[in-house]
Amino acid sequence: MDSETRYDPQGLVRLDETTCWDFLRDRNIGRVAVIHLGRPSIYPVNYAIDGQSVVFRTAPGSKLIAASRSAPVAFEVDEADRSFETGTSVVVHGEIVEVTDRAERERLEQLPIRPWAPGARDHMVRIDPQWVSGRAIPMRGDEDALGVDGG
Repeated sequence: MDSETRYDPQGLVRLDETTCWDFLRDRNIGRVAVIHLGRPSIYPVNYAIDGQSVVFRTAPGSKLIAASRSAPVAFEVDEADRSFETGTSVVVHGEIVEVTDRAERERLEQLPIRPWAPGARDHMVRIDPQWVSGRAIPMRGDEDALGVDGG
C-alpha cells in the first residue's frame, strides 16, 4: 500500500472509483442482487464492462423483470486469498435495464460475455451505475505501518 492509501475506521482499504472499475474489468463473474417477490435475491452472472456500466446476458425471469422496470440493483464482485487472509470487494449500485436498441445490442454482443449456465440467454441487460464503492482487507501488518487498528 502506498502513502496515499485511505483506510476506513475498521482498517479496511477504501478503493477509489478508478481502482474499482479496473478491478471489475479484470474479472468476468459477479453477483447481481435484485428484489424478487418482495425479497432480495442474488444471482451469479458472467459479465463484461462497457465504459462504466456492467453488461450481461440473461433468460426470462427475475433479472429481466427487474430490467423491464429499471429497478434498483446491486452488483458485486469479490476476490479472496485464504493464504494471506486478504480480499477485495467492489459493489456497483444502480438501475438495471434491458438493452433493446438494435445497434447498441449488436455492439454489446461483441463483448466477451459467455454465460456458463445452460440454456438460451438471449436478453442483454445493462446496469447503469449511480455509485461504485470498493474495499480491500490489507495484508496483516500493513495497517500497523499506518497506525490503524486492524482488529
